[in-house]
Amino acid sequence: MTDKPWLAHYDPDVPHTIDVPPIGLPDLLGAAARDAPGAPAILFYGATISYAELDSLATRFARALIHAGLRVGERVALVLPNVPQAVICYYGALRAGATVVLANPLHEAGGLIRQVADAQATTLVALSMFHPLVAQVRERVAFDRVIYTNLKEHLPPAQRRLFTLLRQEREGHRVPDDEARRSLWMARMLERAAAGDAPLPAADPAQPAVILYTGGTTGEAKGVVHTHRSLVANALQVAAWVPELKRGQERVLCALPFSHAYGMTSCMNFAVSLAAAMILLPTFETQNVLHAIRRDRPTLFPGVPPMYAAITDVKGVRGYGLASLRACISGAAPLPVEVQESFERITRARLVEGYGLSEAGPVTHSNPLGGAGRHGFIGLPLPSTEARVVDMTSGADLPAGQIGELLIRGPQVMQGYWNRPAETAEALSADGWLHTGDLARADAAGFFQVIERKKEMIVAGRYNIYPRDVEEVLYEHPKVLEAAVAGVPRGEGQADVKAFVVLRRGESATPDEIIQFLRERLSAYKLPSAVEFREALPRSFIGKVLRRALIEGDRPEPRDES
Repeated sequence: MTDKPWLAHYDPDVPHTIDVPPIGLPDLLGAAARDAPGAPAILFYGATISYAELDSLATRFARALIHAGLRVGERVALVLPNVPQAVICYYGALRAGATVVLANPLHEAGGLIRQVADAQATTLVALSMFHPLVAQVRERVAFDRVIYTNLKEHLPPAQRRLFTLLRQEREGHRVPDDEARRSLWMARMLERAAAGDAPLPAADPAQPAVILYTGGTTGEAKGVVHTHRSLVANALQVAAWVPELKRGQERVLCALPFSHAYGMTSCMNFAVSLAAAMILLPTFETQNVLHAIRRDRPTLFPGVPPMYAAITDVKGVRGYGLASLRACISGAAPLPVEVQESFERITRARLVEGYGLSEAGPVTHSNPLGGAGRHGFIGLPLPSTEARVVDMTSGADLPAGQIGELLIRGPQVMQGYWNRPAETAEALSADGWLHTGDLARADAAGFFQVIERKKEMIVAGRYNIYPRDVEEVLYEHPKVLEAAVAGVPRGEGQADVKAFVVLRRGESATPDEIIQFLRERLSAYKLPSAVEFREALPRSFIGKVLRRALIEGDRPEPRDES
């Protein structure tokens, strides 16, 4: 316990370690179908797919891919939002022996081209509404096969007709004839693929299962390679953190994109490992999310701080029946105390901050859901996970309370970066420690606190300033909805502190008012030299604030006001 003090603070019944079975990700789906065949696997705008049906669809898609010429080890790129086909194709491609490449469906063409070319993907699966993007990519990348699927295919009949009448024609989802002729169609492939008894390739737990790309917020995006074992491990670690969950009876609100490590593990793989229902939402629109909560009664809601903040900002939100929610783990960005307290007060659910990164499955830490968590901390390492804070120069372990780089070791850590041996060696030590690039500290009890990305620390004169220290105080201002702090370069490695603020609806403020508020609560050297008001903050598609875009003056579209 002396080198792992966090174990003393686990909730009752949370194990210190987990056993990782020698299975592949599709085996999680097969087990769910055997244990709970009639339980809902997917809930999609009123349509339901059971686990038995999902397992059959994934198997048929696997056979269809093999019939189309796919070979074991090839890369299949999925350009899909959270729709039923995303789950079917993910487990189906894995069951066919392929490695899945998760691509952001909101990518511009250049970014998508770089990723699928880097991964050497031979197959691309996309919604038909993305055909203009796919056409641009096909001009630069030669795929063996491109497979289209339509958003409406798994909608209930009434919704399907409405979609065809009101949306498909208006939004131009019809694929041009020449593009359609040289492509495959998932619906036809599934019709022709027999369930059959012929064996499919056995998944090797040590082989690559998924390649997903880092956000590139501080540099060039790199392909993170995860094996079946690392992703099975992380799903089981997350499930072990909430021991009161009941197999076949839970419902997970899937608003996080499956194309991101956080959504893939904390929503999809986690749900399948528990035979839980996945409530799919292709995009996060506040009103649609609230309607889904009222209609489908989720019990678990993994998310990011802006999602929880948007829900608490809706007038009369209690009328949407939020009482079904029991546990919510927030990741990808710091969870402001004000957002946490407001959400818990409105929903009566437990909302805690966690932490992860794509290179670690992604989840490595979480605050206990039983009530022993600490505000402003990412919590405790998950079962079978080790963590330490080291000096950034010498690499020596630091005592409690001192700031250094956070290192992680556990079964969920990546195999490495795709075709990047030098970067892999830099990130992963020979004995399995992952260098996160995050500055952190741990207290004597083993609770960890991430201070900042190394590259986002602000050097102002002889002081090091951590943006989160200023942001937490900004969130205390009653008029502030969202806030971010960044360093504006002024030469010789120095920067000025600047605050970017989004005000609550109907509120107004001046920069002087904000700075005076901060002056009463912060040391003088931490005070921003300027405050800029924004309609919204630029974020990655998972919700992380893009401080680099703030400095460069990128202005996003105004936030969803629903």
